[in-house]
Amino acid sequence: MEVLSPLATDYLAGQPHSYIAPSDGTTYYHPINYSANVEDVQLYNEGGHYPVHLGANLDNRFTVVHKLGSGGYGIVWLCRDTYLEKWRAVKILTANQTAKGTENKIICDLQKRFTEDELERNHILLPLERFWLTSPNGTHLCLVMPVLGPAVSSWRLKQKDYEEQTHHDTRNLCRQIMASMHFLHRHGICHGDFRPANILMKIEGIDHLSQDQLLELMGEPECIGIEPLPGQSPTYRAPDYCVVPAHEFWSTSLSTKSIRIIDFGESFFTEDPPKSTGIPDSYAAPEVLLEGIGNLGTHTDIWSLACTLFEVRTGSKLVEDQLCGGYSDSLGEIEFYLGPLPSRYRMPYDTMHSSIPPVSLLGSGGPETQLDIQDYTPEEQLQPDALDQDYYKEARAELREKSGYQDIFQAVLGQERTLYCNLNTAEKPEVIKYRYPQKDVLGLADLLKKMLKYDPKDRIDINSVVSHYWLGRRSKGNTRGNTRGKLKSKDDGVRVVVVAIAVTVLILHFHKFGKKGM
Repeated sequence: MEVLSPLATDYLAGQPHSYIAPSDGTTYYHPINYSANVEDVQLYNEGGHYPVHLGANLDNRFTVVHKLGSGGYGIVWLCRDTYLEKWRAVKILTANQTAKGTENKIICDLQKRFTEDELERNHILLPLERFWLTSPNGTHLCLVMPVLGPAVSSWRLKQKDYEEQTHHDTRNLCRQIMASMHFLHRHGICHGDFRPANILMKIEGIDHLSQDQLLELMGEPECIGIEPLPGQSPTYRAPDYCVVPAHEFWSTSLSTKSIRIIDFGESFFTEDPPKSTGIPDSYAAPEVLLEGIGNLGTHTDIWSLACTLFEVRTGSKLVEDQLCGGYSDSLGEIEFYLGPLPSRYRMPYDTMHSSIPPVSLLGSGGPETQLDIQDYTPEEQLQPDALDQDYYKEARAELREKSGYQDIFQAVLGQERTLYCNLNTAEKPEVIKYRYPQKDVLGLADLLKKMLKYDPKDRIDINSVVSHYWLGRRSKGNTRGNTRGKLKSKDDGVRVVVVAIAVTVLILHFHKFGKKGM
């Protein structure tokens, strides 16, 4: 598609302030490759995104300079506040999300009950102000916030896992993350979408930068044209182009070691829980994955918090969002840690997966295999003798033996890890082998084991989490094994590949389904 000038004219120029939606209904656009990391252009329709061009002046005050990110519920733009001469992040919600009103309701409640200082001390970021815009797609709530840095998971990728400083920094961030949830739960609010993508690093020193200096860090905006499919009349529902977000590490030099919790679009009051939330499966509790199997509440946040703590500490996901025949199978991977699903979960789980088509595992990290749907039938899945079958028993035993730990969480955390450095240089790759300190392994494993329970009633609450001994103990850092060569400076472009249990779990998951057909 055509790449347009970053300074293309705003579509609002010359258009009336009141819009009448086109009478031809939904407009369909040429899809854009997902690798471009842009919003779903099909959401430029009724109820969807607000169309924006670079250079637009939102609310006669905020000049759009770049895009910071996007999702199904809204787009975040880097803007210059022409009144205060400060840089701001302006999140424009879709019309449907605006009409839902959930995020604004939670924000108003928190702002009414607490001062800005109280919220900041507890790492909660709320909008500085808000305004509304109207487009052919509906009415859009706009939230004005300070500009933040990368997600904590992106920050973690830049840290050297074997260094003592990384150990101290990640545990300090975990303390902040726990404190933020403790604050929300104490005041009757569940976040509902608690995960690393909604935990951002605070940055400092941005407001003194000029636009040219900021774009030098972020890179010039890249624009990809949006075109209706043939035979459809052009409308004002979509902009002429969408903007590729700035790369996630643009603010590395400005980042602090403090976090902020964002995005309350899935949040709810504890006395009025929804039936489900839109949290990705990798961080979703069983009662969220199997809608209708139980009520949501603070216990669902606790599960998500456990997955988040593991990821911040290790740099790897606890549960990969692996797709099996187009269906997420996070519950299948959870069995590796917690054992076979209880019968009340097994029946709906197997029913949900009863229509999985044959799947090729080529490129999945496992052997090239084909699951035959004829060998994987609902009748076989629902046999009583299959309910207690432990498909990961051998894999857990093998990991325990290799790691030297008997508890599975201890084994996953305490296993030997391998890092490969200098992969992007002409030099021979350097191999580093190391383990986490035993005290750290035992402490975090104990905490995770208490947070990750099939039955929500068995999970510890946030008060027990923040008082857990893992937070209070200091370790002497990671213990390194044999290395090749001497490490260079922190800016030597080290690329890390962690050889951990995640890939093994995915392979074994497919072996599990293969065994059902034997």
